[in-house]
Amino acid sequence: MAVRRKKTVKKSTKPALKKARKPVAKRAKTAAKRAKKVVKKAAKKPAKKAAKKAAKKPVKKVAKKTAKKAAKKVVKKAVKKAVKKAVKKVVKKAAPKPAPKPAPRPALAAPTGPIAAPPRIKAWHVVRASDTPSLIAEKYYGTTDQAKWLAVYEVNKSVIGPDPNQLRPGLLLRIPEA
Repeated sequence: MAVRRKKTVKKSTKPALKKARKPVAKRAKTAAKRAKKVVKKAAKKPAKKAAKKAAKKPVKKVAKKTAKKAAKKVVKKAVKKAVKKAVKKVVKKAAPKPAPKPAPRPALAAPTGPIAAPPRIKAWHVVRASDTPSLIAEKYYGTTDQAKWLAVYEVNKSVIGPDPNQLRPGLLLRIPEA
């Protein structure tokens, strides 16, 4: 007597790729169809048994019809529930997770005093090797007054640095209006 061997079937990755490519709606529909079939089979068995029992007893045709209708209603309800569950699962798995909301930014404190407008620029000056703050003030304002060269320094603090007397040749300075 010959022994039959079962053929081993290799599972390929192609069906999995096809599943992944299917849109969410199609996957939901196919899952719903499968669920309907399973539920119908499960629900038909008790309904058929009830119908056979009803047929064995001497019952009127009307009673048989109502029993069948009741069985159909039960089946419909079960199918609807199963389909809803299957669709929810598929949609849940396929739906992208919502992006987290960014944290709210803290409100900026309103300035308490008047807002100072940026100074109006009278001219631009390129520093030479022999320039000093007082010489620059004398050139543009006609005086070597400390208030004038300090005004030039305050406007150009980021360019000059912490010491107003350390002017490097080639710096471009803004000269504010008086």
